[in-house]
Amino acid sequence: MIDKIYNDIVKETCLKYVHPSGVRVYMLPMAGYSTAVAQFTAKFGSADNAFSVNGGAVQKVPDGTAHYLEHKLFESEEVDAFELFSQTGAYCNAGTSFDYTQYYFSCANSFDRNLEILLDFVQSPYFTPENVEKERGIIGQEITMYRDSPGWRAFTNMLSGMYSVNPVRNDIAGTVESIADITDKTLYDCYNAYYNPANMFLCVAGNFDPDEVVRICGEKLNDRAPLRIESESFDEPYAVSAKRVELAMPVAKPIFEIGFKRPALSGQAQLEEYMGFDILFEAVFGRTSELFEKLRGRGLVNEQFSNGVVSGRGFFFPFLRGESDTPDAVLEEVQSALRSLKKEPPSKEDFERIKRSNYGSFVRNLTDADSVAGMLTAEALRGGSPFASIDAAAAVKYEQMTALLDGLDEENVCISIIKGEDE
Repeated sequence: MIDKIYNDIVKETCLKYVHPSGVRVYMLPMAGYSTAVAQFTAKFGSADNAFSVNGGAVQKVPDGTAHYLEHKLFESEEVDAFELFSQTGAYCNAGTSFDYTQYYFSCANSFDRNLEILLDFVQSPYFTPENVEKERGIIGQEITMYRDSPGWRAFTNMLSGMYSVNPVRNDIAGTVESIADITDKTLYDCYNAYYNPANMFLCVAGNFDPDEVVRICGEKLNDRAPLRIESESFDEPYAVSAKRVELAMPVAKPIFEIGFKRPALSGQAQLEEYMGFDILFEAVFGRTSELFEKLRGRGLVNEQFSNGVVSGRGFFFPFLRGESDTPDAVLEEVQSALRSLKKEPPSKEDFERIKRSNYGSFVRNLTDADSVAGMLTAEALRGGSPFASIDAAAAVKYEQMTALLDGLDEENVCISIIKGEDE
């Protein structure tokens, strides 16, 4: 049975189908589009490094296991999945985040065949001691490449400074040392636990036939008994682990990341806080703000200065990033501005202007199949309606933003700085 979920704001209908295996399928056909996108997602990310199955003993796995598993799933005993997709002209890839792993493709032709390939290879693990060992050097090179990236190091160092025990403080790909302990058994244990159909989502957008998706799911999705998977819990302190982290690397100008640690939320509460902070930080630190003009006028920041919000299962933080010869001075100005704004918050006019802009961005994203599939996946992971982000963007109130500003602890912050090696 296919359920229809209609959104009156954007006048779109998402189709939801739950396969007997437990895989939840979300589909949004887009009339007139030539391309289609499918994303097959497991709720298993780098932060899931210790877990139990059906209440059993906790099993710990090396950091980087989720990413390693992502790499190895593309390989089978007969042929590489990339090769199969190349034969149809489709683009395919995968990505591992802190709390999920996703496999996806986009195509203009042969959608049905590409969906079959996607479902086949994600559900057909082939791990041997030999092929796991072969991948170790490749992933080790990738880890080294990321560790040589100043931008990535600034971000990951900020996470390690903000969080004390939350596994998001560890690099998604792990370290060369941690991945040395990953075996074929490690990968099979994690796959059999987290790649259980009840722990997975399939989201499709663009030019496709929903009935064909249901048919292919009926033929290709494996029936497996649902499992109760519990990632190990942790008691993360309120305060940041370190207020300042600094590293010397070959950069022409120092770069920085400033993260404001917030209590973790989930579901609708997380989404509403995300929308509120998204508007608040754009109002306070965006390109049209008085503070940005002040910081730029004093030469403290340049056009690389930006803001954003990161949230997921067990973590939430708004952040700032940019380039500056004096990053510590930028942080002092930011903290001073936040204290002042608690007494005189951004105007309601600024709030409404940015709210309209943000809402417009969400609506424009509905014209792009990749963005629509991503929206469906994000809401499936959050456990909400497929259109929850659209509804939240339309419903956010000025009072909600000012309440977040009042409750923001500007001292519970970590600044991560990458400075030049000769400084």
